[in-house]
Amino acid sequence: MRLAAGCLIVFTAFGALAQTGSTEGEIRRVDREAGKITLRHGPIAGDLEMPAMSMVFQVKDPALLDKLQPGDRVTATILKENGVFYLQSAEKQPR
Repeated sequence: MRLAAGCLIVFTAFGALAQTGSTEGEIRRVDREAGKITLRHGPIAGDLEMPAMSMVFQVKDPALLDKLQPGDRVTATILKENGVFYLQSAEKQPR
């Protein structure tokens, strides 16, 4: 019985550490030096369930900083890990 309860706690804690969601938005700023991107996004669907707003995200893959520029419309995947929001991926939408 103790083992099962311990496994449940680990699973619950792990589930709280990483959440993902998807959204569409517009890149407002790219800060290569800080490794961050400002995104004006629509509602974020998925685990995060956030309303539309502008937010600053850290990036998981620094190569994103070279691929994106202010004004780009993107479909993005957002990751919240250990309380930090990341722009995990972003695909440019046709203009």
